[in-house]
This record gives sequence, C-alpha cells and structure tokens, in this order.
Amino acid sequence: MASPPFISSRSPPPLQHPKPTHPAYPPPEPPHTPAGSTNSSPYSQAQRISQDGYVRYSSPPVGESAGGSTTTSSSFNAYNAPQPGQRTVYPSGTPGVGPAPGPQGYGNMATGNSFNQWPGMNDATAQMGVQFGKSAVAAGQDYVEKNFTRYLPLHLIKVSFSVTNSYVLNKLRLVLFPWRHKPWSRQVRRSTENGAMEGWQAPRDDINAPDLYIPTMALVTYTLLSALASGLQSRFHPEVLGVSLSKALAVVILEFCAIKLGTYLLDVRGGGASGVELIGYNGYKFVGIIVVIIVSMLGFGRLVCGIVFLYTFGANAFFLLRSLKYVLLPDASVSNVTTTLSHSQRSRRVQFLFFMAMSQVLWMGWLSRV
Repeated sequence: MASPPFISSRSPPPLQHPKPTHPAYPPPEPPHTPAGSTNSSPYSQAQRISQDGYVRYSSPPVGESAGGSTTTSSSFNAYNAPQPGQRTVYPSGTPGVGPAPGPQGYGNMATGNSFNQWPGMNDATAQMGVQFGKSAVAAGQDYVEKNFTRYLPLHLIKVSFSVTNSYVLNKLRLVLFPWRHKPWSRQVRRSTENGAMEGWQAPRDDINAPDLYIPTMALVTYTLLSALASGLQSRFHPEVLGVSLSKALAVVILEFCAIKLGTYLLDVRGGGASGVELIGYNGYKFVGIIVVIIVSMLGFGRLVCGIVFLYTFGANAFFLLRSLKYVLLPDASVSNVTTTLSHSQRSRRVQFLFFMAMSQVLWMGWLSRV
C-alpha cells in the first residue's frame, strides 16, 4: 500500500492588499506633434484661472501654415475642450472672437433692448402691442360712457350730493312744514347765448330741487334707530340692521318702479324728472318716519305717536303732491312740452298723482313699526 504524499504543516503567508497609487499631478505631457507648440498644451494653461472661476485658454497662433494650423487646431480641440458645467472664456481682443457672452436673457439689459431677447419680440412688435392696448382701453371707456352712464348719470348724482348747510336746514323745514311754502316750481337753467333751456338748477341753488344727501342720511339714520329701538325692547340681534335696510330699499325701489310705470302708461313726455330725482322724492319720507320712531322711543304713549304719525304722513303727502305735479303735469312755459293735454288725460294724471300721495300712509306705517 502506497504511502500518502507529503503534506506540509506550514500555513501560507497572509494576503496583503495592494496599496493604491495615485498618478502624478500634473499628468505627463502628451507627445508633441511636429508642428505643435509647447504652449498649446492644456496642462500648461491650467493655472490661467480668472477670479470668477472660468478657465481662460489662448487661441491658436495666427499666421501659421495650412498644415501646421490643422495639426495645432486638432490638438487644441482635443485637449482644450471645456468640461461639463464649465464655460470657455476667450480673452477680449482675440481676432474673430467677440466679447464674452453674458448670462442668457440679460445680454441687452444695459442697452435697454430686453424685449429683443424674447422669441419673436422686437421693438415694432412691442409698439404694436402697446397701441393695441391703448385702443382697447379707449374703446372700453367709450362703451361705458355711452351705455352705463345712460342709466346711471354720474354727473347728476354728484350734483345731487353737492349741497350746503343752509340748503339742508331749509329742506328739512320744507319737508316737515310744507303748508305755507310758495312757489313750488323749479328754477330753470338757461343758456347764456340764446336763452334756451339747458336743464334745472342744482339743489344748492334751488330749494325745490330734489337731492340725494338728505334721503341717504335719513335712510342710514332710520336703520340705526330701528336697531336702537330693538335693543331698548331687549330683542336686538344683528339681523335687525339688514332687515331694516332691506325693507327701506324695497319701498324706495317699488315706489320708483310705480312712478316710472305710471309715467309710461300716461305718456308723460318732457319736463319729467330723471330716475335720480324720483329716488330723491321717494326718500324724503324717512324724515317723518324718524320723527315717529324718536317719539315712540321717548315713551309719549300711543295717542301722541298716532298724532305725530298722522301729521308727518300729511306733510309728506302734501310735499309729494306738490313736487310731483311738475313731473306729471309739466308747465309748457318752463319746459319743452309742445302738446296740450285733453281733459281726460289731465284727469287721469291727477288721479295717479293723488294715489301716489295717499299710498305714503301704507309705506310709512309699515316702516315705522320697529
């Protein structure tokens, strides 16, 4: 029987990892071409770093032979290609190379031609767009003036709010005590050239002209007094303000629509008041309603409150009857009315005027219950 082979009892030496070796920096120069130049190596230019972090390279020499230029250009392009994220900046004054470009989109900011950086945008296009915008704005303003102001005359509204302290005091006295006031006719504003009628005098110049200042202030005061009366009766809640204001506006709008419908059915032409003036006439009733609410809050009793209510209703009805007379029955001497009314037409207009005056008892009675 053969004996087993000889087995060594010695263990192999321990494994050792090779130590990493780094290449020398800078790497060795590439082989020079016959027409190459020692200055064309990128590694010799690596130290030319500007303060802003861009590597600057020199351009190939000018005036070399055709063969040498081709070889040098090939070597330059091979080794001087900028790395990703790096931009090549040529020195200023290099032949055939313009100034270093700036960030994209800001090249012409210094010259003020920033529109040229936008695709398809130049000075002519910008001017055309500006002219088109101006034309659109002008057309919109013209449309608003022709259509919106026809239904809501802003000039007349401004005139209706332009009042004086003396006018307000005299107008309040006229609304509460209209019995002995004369005359009731409105003053006409005529042209200085030919004396033709141009319209009516402003409220500050004519006590009989309706305004919007007193009706607006009376409406706000009525809303606040309604809330105060509810608080004194321990039943105030925030909805009282909205309900009171809504009721008052609903009455004014209904009366305005009723008068406009009546003037349309009765074929009232010329001398009639505008919508703003009709709203002013309908708003004077809140002066009497405020007086009734104040008397009821002072606790004078139902009898006194009833007498005050009847008086304020009569005063407002008389005031409205005399004021609206020149709307439904215009005077031909002071207006542009050229047609004469028949007896039946005049009778119907007087009946409608009396109905509108007597209807104030319903509106004032409903609004004064707070």
